[in-house]
Amino acid sequence: MQGTPFGRYRLIALLGRGGMGEVWRAYDTETQRVVAVKVLPANLAHDPVFEQRFRREALAAAGLNDPHVVPIHNFGEIDGRLYVDMRLVNGKDLQAILAGEVLDPERAVKIIEQVASALRAAHRIGLVHRDVKPSNILVDEDDFAYLIDFGIARTTGEPSMTGTGNVIGTWAYMAPERVTTGQTDPRGDTYALGCVLHECLTGSQPFPGDSLEQQIGGHLSLPPPRPSTMRRGVPRELDGVIATAMAKNPDHRYPTVTQMAVAAREAITGTAAIPYPQRRPPPMQPDTRQAFPPTMPQNYQSAHNSGPRPAPGPPPGDRRPNAAWPAVPAVPAAKPAWPATPPSGPATPTRRKRSRTPFILGGAAAVLTVVGVVVAVVLSNGGGGDQPAHPPTSQPSRAGPNSGPFTGTFTADFGPKLSLTGKEVQGGEPPGRETWVIRSSCSGEGCVATASRMSGTFIHATSLIFDDVRGRWTGVALSGTKCNDKPVEKWNFIWLQPRPDGSLAGEWISDSLNCYSKRNVTFTRTGDADIAKLANPADQPARVLTPALSLHGTYHLVTTYTSGAQPPKPQEADYSVETVCLRTGDRCISRFVRTDGSSGTQLLAFADNVWTRNDEYDASCPAGGTSHVKINGTFPLPNPAQDPIGLLTGTGFKDESGSACVGGNYEMKFNRTGG
Repeated sequence: MQGTPFGRYRLIALLGRGGMGEVWRAYDTETQRVVAVKVLPANLAHDPVFEQRFRREALAAAGLNDPHVVPIHNFGEIDGRLYVDMRLVNGKDLQAILAGEVLDPERAVKIIEQVASALRAAHRIGLVHRDVKPSNILVDEDDFAYLIDFGIARTTGEPSMTGTGNVIGTWAYMAPERVTTGQTDPRGDTYALGCVLHECLTGSQPFPGDSLEQQIGGHLSLPPPRPSTMRRGVPRELDGVIATAMAKNPDHRYPTVTQMAVAAREAITGTAAIPYPQRRPPPMQPDTRQAFPPTMPQNYQSAHNSGPRPAPGPPPGDRRPNAAWPAVPAVPAAKPAWPATPPSGPATPTRRKRSRTPFILGGAAAVLTVVGVVVAVVLSNGGGGDQPAHPPTSQPSRAGPNSGPFTGTFTADFGPKLSLTGKEVQGGEPPGRETWVIRSSCSGEGCVATASRMSGTFIHATSLIFDDVRGRWTGVALSGTKCNDKPVEKWNFIWLQPRPDGSLAGEWISDSLNCYSKRNVTFTRTGDADIAKLANPADQPARVLTPALSLHGTYHLVTTYTSGAQPPKPQEADYSVETVCLRTGDRCISRFVRTDGSSGTQLLAFADNVWTRNDEYDASCPAGGTSHVKINGTFPLPNPAQDPIGLLTGTGFKDESGSACVGGNYEMKFNRTGG
């Protein structure tokens, strides 16, 4: 067989090249078989400490007995180059697959489960991989996955043997503690596997960036991203899996990679339980549904909580609405612990395009230098437009202890105004800052906070009631505004996720019939609050759960016109929908957004067990001219109640005037197609 001689091997074709060397399709002249040979860079063979570790750990990896670990046949040194002889897998690495397609949740979880199996085998013998990433995961034609490249693995608890203190790995998948303290244990592999799962689901690394500083800044200071907000069809339960796997504190991650894989499987099969590990168990939260959501498709954040399914009977504290349909009861959900006194923290930097830069960074000094740059970069972005970068120096008088997980005076830094599709609105309000005072308390029924704005000029609600729902503070309020120069009622939705630095980051969404906007927002505590000036959250009535929250997910719409001179053919489209409700449960809105990326959207208002549609707009008529369109319709709540709602049917009338087009009576059917 032809090929470049390399000891006993003939190097036939280069399969790949990376920071840790080259991989060749090769022919082993002694065993007479085709194999994969990884040849490491020449400089590593001259590092006696690295060579010692390489040989020891390659030997350990060769002893791994798991079907998802590529068997190592041989290893050693040839012509001054370290090499590893492995089984040749006919397939692609996961990085190449993701370059061409984003995986559906089922396929992504299937691959993660297999990689977790390989890591479990390594962790059982005290071996930490340290470089779990898509390019080190091979997938054959049957989607059978292998984890490769244990050559830089490290034995748990052993001191670093890199001689100069070099750190080996890939920034995009590196756990924060590896950067800050150099800590290496199996939990770092869990973090990296969480990063890989995120990339499988979205096609994007969790914290993409053009520089090392940007990537490190993300891993050190930003909350784990939520894939369900980036791609339609990703169950929001997977957001919780990502958040736990990528927790900044390794103690807060899944105890094992196997448990992470199990949680991911449960998330897509609808059997997910309360996430673990449990951290300082807090008072129980009685409802798993939200009047405002942690996640929402098509960049629209809303309020259905897809946690554990409701159990029979309302728990103490829940209140039923005065309606024919009973409120939907729920089971308690766990709440993560917040810092008792949140310090101030950096604002969230913007996301940048993905980068796959592997690295070998020399020494602790280099790490500290980069971390220092990151801190400077992140802190420099903490301002809010032209507002002062420092909080007010005057502190409110203390009328009582500032206890509770979300209590004090906070600055709220808002980003620019964004559209429904997440694009910045040209000519919209610029970034800015507000000051809020907040008072919170917790009981056996959960945590509640009352909030009031002290300063700021944004046109939105100036007082809120927050509820802690599965670790996020969520609030819904109504306010008046103008849309297209007409007075309208505006729904204000806000969610906030506690961050490791003590701040809380999330989104503020304003929605009305024809006007929508969204802003990223970060709340940073600046001092105590005069809580006597705020309503006591303990006195607030319990939130009412409504069956309207069962309208969520993706739906296929068929619209059939039943009257008119020449009724048009049935019209079909696919939508994602989420529902948000007031705490009283008597009113909700459901926003439908086209899943094809177009601007098509519908808004239904819910009250008295019926959704209503009332649209009015101008549109081009295909037959000529411009139509003034008025649409009304009603969509009764299904009987018996469903969760989720599988079919929502409504009827109405479309009136068109001013053009050659005519309207007529119609029937609309929304058939649920997914979560």
